[in-house]
Amino acid sequence: MDTAQAKQQITSSLFFSGLPEKDISDFLLESACRNYAKHEEIIRHGQKADRLFIVASGWIKLYRQAKTGDEAVMHMCTKGDVFGEAAVMAKGSYSFSAQAAEKASVIEIPSSFIHEKIKENPAIMERMLKTMSREMQQIQSENEHLSLMSASQRVGCLLLQLSSGMIGKGGTFPFPYDKALAASRLGMKPETFSRALAQLKPIDVQVSGPEIKIGNFEKLMEYCCHQCSSMPGECQRQDKSG
Repeated sequence: MDTAQAKQQITSSLFFSGLPEKDISDFLLESACRNYAKHEEIIRHGQKADRLFIVASGWIKLYRQAKTGDEAVMHMCTKGDVFGEAAVMAKGSYSFSAQAAEKASVIEIPSSFIHEKIKENPAIMERMLKTMSREMQQIQSENEHLSLMSASQRVGCLLLQLSSGMIGKGGTFPFPYDKALAASRLGMKPETFSRALAQLKPIDVQVSGPEIKIGNFEKLMEYCCHQCSSMPGECQRQDKSG
């Protein structure tokens, strides 16, 4: 990824959008773009938070692992998403592990430099707080879905998020990462996820291998969204395809 592409990725991220040109240039000079192969580890839970991450392409799995080896997928990050900001701001350790779910490129910024920039421009701290606030809203929404939605409604909600750029157009899109990860992300067993996906067939959702076809977005939205308190547009970025 060249400098122009890196700049585009940084400025398109909610975290950096609207910052003065000088700050953007400074971050570019200090940042590095790394490519990760599928399943390659990026950070480990408990590791010192020495970098902030912006996903340039691909998908990143944020997860925690029990001593038994069982994993809980906390979030799936894609293009434009930022992770590690809470630990960086607290000068602490990462509270999760991160791994490339698919081939991915990630822009990494040293935490020491971020703290230097915060002293120069307090608005950067405000942006970090905003991204953490958005994450908290997502957690609240997910807890609500666990309490109020059926398994098929939660899977349908995920499909709407992944295809948010297609709503109103109809069409087919490839599921962007392993469906077993999606199941874990939703707190389900893989077999429960598969059954829930099959239950969406009467609502004109067709599955063929990795391909998902939503024939009627309005029907799927009516099925899922009436059981959710989110305002229009609030949930579209939670797991958006990039």
